[in-house]
Amino acid sequence: MTRLDQLAQQRFHKRVIHLAVRWMLDQGVTTALWGARHPGQLDPVGEVSGWHLDALAKAEVDRILATTISDAVSPEFMAPPARSIAA
Repeated sequence: MTRLDQLAQQRFHKRVIHLAVRWMLDQGVTTALWGARHPGQLDPVGEVSGWHLDALAKAEVDRILATTISDAVSPEFMAPPARSIAA
């Protein structure tokens, strides 16, 4: 996350939280769920609009992720646990 935060600060004067949400929205996601537990955690929302990631920035994010993530979590991780027949 440090490299992504550095990219966000150097290229956009933002933080990694802004970069992450902006990346999702620029991929075509229309709604980004924000898991805030208290109102202060929503403060970064105002820094997400008014700018976009260009193709160069998207490619840099992809490169950082490809060289940083060694054991990606699959979508099955979020699935509910399998129930046994005995249950």
